[in-house]
Parts: sequence; structure tokens; C-alpha cells
Amino acid sequence: MTVSKVVVRGHAVSILRNPVTTTSKGVSMVKSRFQIAADPLLSQIEMDEVYRNSHSIEDALTKIGMPEPIPGKVEYLIDGKAFFNDLERTVKGAKRSVDTRVFIYDNDDVAVWYSDLLRSKGDKVRCRVLMDELGSIASWWTPPATKMDHGFKSPESMYRYLTEGNKVEVRESKNPFLVTDHSKLFIVDQEVAYLGGMNVGREYRYEWHDMMVKVRGPVVTALQNDFDRAWILQGGWGDWQLPFHDYHSFRVYPRGGEYPIRILKTDAKSAQIRSAILAAIRMSKKRVYIQNSYFTADGLVRELKDALARGVDVRMVFPEENDSKLLDKGNRDVAKQLIDAGAKVYMYPEFTHVKAVVVDDWACVGSANYDGLSMRINEEINISYSNRRAVDALVSQLFYKDFRVSKRVTPQMTQGWNNPILESVVDQL
Repeated sequence: MTVSKVVVRGHAVSILRNPVTTTSKGVSMVKSRFQIAADPLLSQIEMDEVYRNSHSIEDALTKIGMPEPIPGKVEYLIDGKAFFNDLERTVKGAKRSVDTRVFIYDNDDVAVWYSDLLRSKGDKVRCRVLMDELGSIASWWTPPATKMDHGFKSPESMYRYLTEGNKVEVRESKNPFLVTDHSKLFIVDQEVAYLGGMNVGREYRYEWHDMMVKVRGPVVTALQNDFDRAWILQGGWGDWQLPFHDYHSFRVYPRGGEYPIRILKTDAKSAQIRSAILAAIRMSKKRVYIQNSYFTADGLVRELKDALARGVDVRMVFPEENDSKLLDKGNRDVAKQLIDAGAKVYMYPEFTHVKAVVVDDWACVGSANYDGLSMRINEEINISYSNRRAVDALVSQLFYKDFRVSKRVTPQMTQGWNNPILESVVDQL
């Protein structure tokens, strides 16, 4: 009943305050569903002139119309302890603003802890929280896998818990046509940003293997502009206010160890993340290391198989235990296809929620899964870059460690993993 109310109310509110963006989402969603269904029937797209005449992945991305790079630098925070401890220190030192944009804002002890941290800053700095309504409410019904402190009682509404008696501002992203805002973005003082796979909840702090990327430099200002736009769209005036908003300007030339970083998005207007990853894999010459919770995108599988045929070292990491039995079967179907084509495939011993890919000396990380929803429908934010030192750090700090602790999948283990009928179902997820 609650979900029905959220969906119905969300449609009504969105149509009134966001007539343009809501219509755009609806048209895009229908178009994307047809594209996902038709993808297995599409013939292999041969390398066109763009790829033949590009001398690097970055060159190819520019030629296919990806956003221009912005200076910045990254640092990896792997697993919940590293991220939440770093976030706490940064928020406590905030002087002007703390902005939070997540798909899930849970109501467990970690969510209450973070809420109390924001509440303690609310009188001194501007604190804004943008939570996806459907994702957050659905999480409130699901108890965490690990026990919370005895006597802890979850708030019935995190919206009320955050806003009552203090100055923290909260808005809920509505879900017309069941399109969600799957982004994860934390920005402090327009100087430091965190993005990646982690929402606000206990599983991200204590239970799952995950990663966030800490970003500095002018690219943070561009991410701030993205947050501000999303914030305005979920306000009372929605589309009607957007034309009157002034965005922050930023420096476009790197300095002090900065390097070019592209902000890539999935939204109603574009599928930049999908296009960039497929283009990079098509340009690959040495390696493709890829880790995610969900692998269902047919185009991705095709490009990985083609890379293997060219002699590229393709390695895939997926969770041995998944939070979705249906998507777990989809992962195993993809794993079998890649193993049969010559890839090295690893099952991480816990649930890995990491979303990262390295292609040669190029990396792409962020909130997007490698499934139909993240590649074509839901709102996502990733970043990509080709700085050799930053990419090597990702390989050594994440991929090499995870290869060592994971179980290498053998062809004998994949018996019965392929299911063509199931594949057409999970492609839509």
C-alpha cells in the first residue's frame, strides 16, 4: 500500500511541478525498454571510422561526444570503515555546506548516526539531503543482516527525524514511471566530493565490500552544479525554477597534481556511462578488469567477448553471494559466457557492491551497475580518467587484492549456469 501511494503520489506531483522532465523520463524509459529487449537481436557493430582513427580511449570518447574533462584528482576509500570515518572527519570540519544525494537513506543505526552528525552541524552550515523516495522507503522495511545495539529503535520516517527541530533541509526524489535516482554523492564546502557505491545505511558501513572515491579540484564544482540542479527539480517549483538558476563557474586548466576527469551520467537525455564503457572496451589493447554486483547488459558482454578475441586480458569479479537470487543467476550466465570465451572470472567471497572498470590505463567508477537500469534508465553519476598513477592505484588497491581473495571460477563450475530464457528477464533489471 505504501509503495502504491508513493508511486501514485510521485506521478501526480512530478507531472505538476516537473512536466518537462517527467515527460522526458517517460519517453526515455519506454524507448530504453525497447532497446534493452532488442539488444540481443542487434548485429555486431563493426569498428567505424571514429575508432579506427582514434589514437587513445580519451580521443575516442571526445569524438563520440562525451563531456569535456574537468581538472581534479581522486583517492580511493575501500569498504565502509575507510569511507565513513573519512566522511565524518570532513563533515565535522565543514564551514559552509554539506550536501548528500543517495538512493537509499536507511533508518538503521548508521543512518541515525549520520543524521545526528548533520543535525549537529545544521545550525552552523547549510545541510541538504536528497534521498530517492522509493529506494529509501523500501529499505526501511528490511532489517540489516547484522545486529544493531540492543534497545535501538528505528525512526519511522527519516525525513521527519532529519527535519524536526533543526535546520537540515530534506527533499525526496520522486519516481515517475518507476525511474529512480540511483546516484550516491556527498559534497562538503564545494571542495571535497565522495561518489561511488555507498548509500547511508548499515550494510555499507559494516556488511558489504564497496568503494567510494574522494574527489578534489574544479570537478567538485561541476558535481555541485549537478547536485544543485537535482535539488531544484525536487523543490516546490521544479522545472519552473530551473531556467532562473545560476550555476557555479570553475577553472578548466589543471594544476597542482590535477588531471582531466570526465563526469558521466545516465539520465533521460543520455546514456553516457554505457557509451563510454563500451567505447573504451572496444579500444582496449591490454586489459579489462571489471567488478560489479550485477552484470546483465548484453552490449557489455559482446564487447568483452570481442576484446578476448583480440587477445585482451579480461577479468571479471562478481559476488559469490548476491542480494538478489534472480540477478545472481544472470551474473553466472554472463560469467559462463566469458569463461567459455577465455576470460578469468572470480567470485568474491562476500557481497561486493563495488562498481569499477579499468581498461588499459583508463578507469571508470561511480554509482552505475552494469545492468539495463543503470546503463539506460535510472539516474547515475560516474567519473572516468586516464591518469596512469591514479589507474595503477585502483588496480593495486582494489583489483589485485580482490583477485587474491576471490575464488577463480573454472569451466567445470559453470555447468548449468546458462539460462537463455532467464536472460531475457534479467536484461530488463
